[in-house]
Amino acid sequence: MHQLDPSVKIIWAVSYSIRSVLFTALLLAFEFFFVRTGKLEWFLSFGLTTIIFALICLAIIIIYPQLKYRFWKFEVRPEELYLERGVLTRVKTTAPYRRVQHLDVAQSVMERMMDLGKLVIYTAGTRGADIIIPGLPIAYAEMLRDQLKNYSREDAV
Repeated sequence: MHQLDPSVKIIWAVSYSIRSVLFTALLLAFEFFFVRTGKLEWFLSFGLTTIIFALICLAIIIIYPQLKYRFWKFEVRPEELYLERGVLTRVKTTAPYRRVQHLDVAQSVMERMMDLGKLVIYTAGTRGADIIIPGLPIAYAEMLRDQLKNYSREDAV
């Protein structure tokens, strides 16, 4: 089983940090406009809810990317692509090559800075049947895309 590049943990942590700052600011604004002014009865004093929320977010930013990385694995098998992932809910996915419709390699700004990318595999089937393998070195993602493309082409012939 292959693991993702360890640098993906940084990308995930930055992503969670941005979301946490946004939600913490929204919570602080809520407390400022409703709790501080007395328009709403609140069980904690002004600012304490925001501090508790920010500490929980900080713990998630530190711990969750480590756990997510630990449980994210994939394997290229002779007939299919197999993935295992999930911290709270474990998901095991098998994607037969004959169901692959097309493949993309995508990079966000953060991924470009770290020379990583994600392989997006579009499969035939129901909506949302696409598979994304994040945190791959870009050269490996492109090589894997070409390898899977050749598998699906051989099945079609």
